[in-house]
Amino acid sequence: MTPSKLYHLPFLLSLFIFACGPAPETTDDAGSGSPQPEAAATPELVAEIEGVQVTGITATDGGRIFLTFPRWRKGVPYTLAELVDGSPRPYPDAAINSWDVGQPAGDKFVNVQSAVAAGDTLYVADTRNPLMEGLITPPQIHLYDLSTNERVASYDLPPGTTVPSTYVNDLRIDQRRQRVYFTDSGQGALMVLDLTSGDSWRVLDGHPSVQATLDSLIIDGTPWTRKIPSDGIAIDLVNDRLLYHALSGYTLYAIPLSVLADPDAEDPGGAVSKVATTPACDGMWRTGGQTIMADLEKEAVVTVTDDGRVTVLAEGDAVGWADTFTEHDDWLYFTNSKLPESDSTVADINYPIWRIRL
Repeated sequence: MTPSKLYHLPFLLSLFIFACGPAPETTDDAGSGSPQPEAAATPELVAEIEGVQVTGITATDGGRIFLTFPRWRKGVPYTLAELVDGSPRPYPDAAINSWDVGQPAGDKFVNVQSAVAAGDTLYVADTRNPLMEGLITPPQIHLYDLSTNERVASYDLPPGTTVPSTYVNDLRIDQRRQRVYFTDSGQGALMVLDLTSGDSWRVLDGHPSVQATLDSLIIDGTPWTRKIPSDGIAIDLVNDRLLYHALSGYTLYAIPLSVLADPDAEDPGGAVSKVATTPACDGMWRTGGQTIMADLEKEAVVTVTDDGRVTVLAEGDAVGWADTFTEHDDWLYFTNSKLPESDSTVADINYPIWRIRL
């Protein structure tokens, strides 16, 4: 397998200008309105990984970059890695990443879908659901001390918090409340872990806001037939809420963190609010009072204001399926997981990691 390649390309356009016109008219049936066309940036290529599909990305305060490689097929050589000199290095080591489909789960990573750095800690979600065929053990959340690269805590998400089809997709950290929030994209729901007690619970199971509303997306003029519920999330600490979105849908929702974090909340569904009609997206990122997400059907990265105004940050074939976002030093980093192209084989596919200046 060819090692990944590091590129140092000139950054052609590092500053975008937010469109300031009125919000486009949108409807849930038609998807997002026409994005504002002004000043799309040319992404700068950070690295390119050959033959191993990358989805998740997170940056630490110090600029370390971690990537996830879900086990959606046999033979994935590592499922969590740090980007070092342009190449993925299994994290924390090769041994814990050496599991493959059909082996006992043991103490190895089975299928890391997402990892998020917060402060001095890396939070790693092992779905324990290889090939997306169902749980083989309860999903696990591992905390790593980034100063030592040692595991300092582990938690299970037991039955009740999860169901047999649960696929832990994304996570966000609420450091003030010591909570971790997750999406279940196997069977739509949110999940919460209390880091202090180790307790966890399931929220909004079956609620309309976590359900897929589309049977397919149109990618390059061709239907991509999937029906994926709650997927991307973003934490909005300014407004004390969690934003979430079904991948197969056009609506961004929010729920107050105070409700989500309370295991005894009587009616969490009653606290859900619609934020905006948006493009269909995968992961999300909240910054500057706006939500950054993909427009998967238009191969673009966009910002969406809470009143529904959409502005293009970058677009084109290179952007492709913008999967996951992270921010460091005023740069937005994101992966192109090339999901529709990777249904059969990934051996000859190059997966880029991009950044654009915010």
